[in-house]
Amino acid sequence: MIKLADISLAELQVFDAVYRFRSVIEASRALDIPQPTVSRWLAKLRAHFGDPLFVRTSSGMEPTTAADAMVGSVRDILQIYRDRLIGERAFEPSTTQRNFTIAASDFGQLTVLPALDTWAEHTAPSARFTGVPLGRDSLPEGLETGEIDVAVGGFPGLSAGIIEQTLYDDEYVCTMRQGHPLVATPTSIERFQQARHVVISARNAGHVHQQVEEKILAIVPPGNVRLMSYSFSLAPMLIGDSDHVLTVPRRVAELFKVQLNLVTMPPPIDLPRFQVKQYWHERCQHDPGHRWLRQGIAKLLASGARA
Repeated sequence: MIKLADISLAELQVFDAVYRFRSVIEASRALDIPQPTVSRWLAKLRAHFGDPLFVRTSSGMEPTTAADAMVGSVRDILQIYRDRLIGERAFEPSTTQRNFTIAASDFGQLTVLPALDTWAEHTAPSARFTGVPLGRDSLPEGLETGEIDVAVGGFPGLSAGIIEQTLYDDEYVCTMRQGHPLVATPTSIERFQQARHVVISARNAGHVHQQVEEKILAIVPPGNVRLMSYSFSLAPMLIGDSDHVLTVPRRVAELFKVQLNLVTMPPPIDLPRFQVKQYWHERCQHDPGHRWLRQGIAKLLASGARA
């Protein structure tokens, strides 16, 4: 059992963050606490437990055997605090200074963050919103630990304990410059294969776009895949005055259509429709501040769904 005398919950959060990130600097960023404070609290924990807890190695701050033995109990204590104390505490948008973390693709952040900022401007002027990149492997853990409040995207088959809510349906379209040769006549699979392409890669993110990427790369000759990008919001700008074709979700195409003078048309291959959802961990279900965030995202992006 952990002896809690003279140890605060904030110090236990520092222990958990250093354990997760293997870095005092990253723990400081995740907790939004100055680095000297993190170092000071870590020193206090070391003195209290009579153990270094973490030692510097070439790969980061590695936990000692004592830290490994403690981490489960520390996380149990923090979860009780989050679930039973924070979850039951009233949430007042007008005075909150809470920083909400949303994991999404670059296009998702471009869509969600400005809308949340405008929505909260008058009702929650001191609330903050931080966008973080998606990672299939780290997403469930980030939701479970609270490092991520909500994820927005399409992630089939996430782990148990993750709750999801559909925000909207979308489909894929081909987008290209005005006057592109493919615009004049119906696009066949053969002409699609012969065209030059900009392809967005989602292999590191693991969301539904990965299936679309694989289908395109399976039928388009490698020499015709001229440009690849990991960015949904940058890829439309890569078309320029070229004859390149980009296959993207309709909402991406519509956002850039006017400002980049693009046209859209249905793809000549069968690509799946998909649902964009928001995801959160079940332990946050009854947290009033978290519920406020989910309802805001649903109001801004969804068609009648309720969080």
